[in-house]
Order: sequence, then structure tokens, then C-alpha cells
Amino acid sequence: MAISGHSSRADNNGGKGKPWQKWRFWIIASALLAALAAGWIASIGFYSLCPWAMPPGLRERGTEDTQVIRSMQRTKEVSLLRLGVTGIISKENKGHFFNMEIPGTERARFIQYTFDAKLGFEGKDVTIKETGENTFDVAIPEFKFIGYDDPEYRVIVEQNGALSFGTKQIDSLDMVNNILTDKAKKEYVDSNRDILEEQAKSFYTSIVHSVEPNTTLNFSFAKAS
Repeated sequence: MAISGHSSRADNNGGKGKPWQKWRFWIIASALLAALAAGWIASIGFYSLCPWAMPPGLRERGTEDTQVIRSMQRTKEVSLLRLGVTGIISKENKGHFFNMEIPGTERARFIQYTFDAKLGFEGKDVTIKETGENTFDVAIPEFKFIGYDDPEYRVIVEQNGALSFGTKQIDSLDMVNNILTDKAKKEYVDSNRDILEEQAKSFYTSIVHSVEPNTTLNFSFAKAS
């Protein structure tokens, strides 16, 4: 009976201790969380006032762009003339029933484009031969379209008929790719041939005369193929 009574007292004491232990645990946990929050807020304020003191690992990183050069090639193209080109290209699609156009099925798109065309020749193909005292023959190869800079394209007009839902869509990229065809490049060169010849003469004459003013240069130009 004595042993049983002792056990009952121990259970009563234990029951009184458990609520206090739970409260003590939550008090300590809350204090730790409050301390962490206070430290975090204090660190933000400090680094805001002194950003130079922030460890590198905590600093914000900007956008990174990694590029790899796959190949490199030397070119000796001589650009003699730059043309500012502006134009409008259009394309239209229509629906057909057998060979008859269906009214209201038309699609049309107009694109305005601008770019700077570069015309010149291949410098490595130029030949210079001495034909007399201070006299040289300079043979210029065929002029060509070298490239272009600053291209800009924008749709200025787009028309879709009431029944155009069944008509093939117009591809703007395909239209842009058809602007600089081989035929168009050749026309740029042919229409500016006189200016290109004068520029070629001026280009080599200025170089040679800067060294020897009394040198005579005779130019010849390759015919367009």
C-alpha cells in the first residue's frame, strides 16, 4: 500500500509539471524567432547604408550573357559606297474556287523597310603592275554587293477580307528575305557603277600619292558578269 501511494504522488507532481514545460518551450522558441527577425532587419538596414560591406555571395548578380566565337576569317573587302535604302514590299493572297477568285477572301500585307547597303569589291583580287617609270596599271575586279547595316522592317498596312479565314497566312519573314535577292543586289551595283569607278580611282590614288605624288595610275575595271 505504501508503494502504491508513492506512485500516485509522483503522477500528481508530473501532471502539474507538463503544462509549464510546454509554455517554457514556446517562450524560448518565440524569443529565438524574434531575435533572428531583429538581426535580419538590422543587417538589411546596415547593408542598405553601407552596400560596400556586403559579402560578395550576398550581392545581387546582373544578367549574364555568354558568347562563343565559333570561327574567325580575315576579309579584304573594300567598301566604296554606302546607300541608304528605303522601300515598301507588298504581298497578297486570295482564295480560289477552281480558277476563279473568291471575293472577300483576300489577304494583303505591306512592309516598309530601310537599310544601309554597302557596295565595293574584293581587295585581294586587285592587281597592280608597273608599266614604266612611276607608272602603274591598276586592275579593279568586279564590283559587288558587300553587305548591309541597320536593317529595320515594320508592317504599315494589313488587310483581311471578311472570308479570309480560309486563305493562307502571309509570312512577314518570307517577305523580308525576298527583299535582297541576287537580282536586287546586282541592280544596286549596276545603277551605281560610275560612282563606284570614281571612288575606286580616288581610293588608290590617295594612297599612292600620299607616298609618291608624281606616280601615274591607269585603271581598268572588270565587266559585270
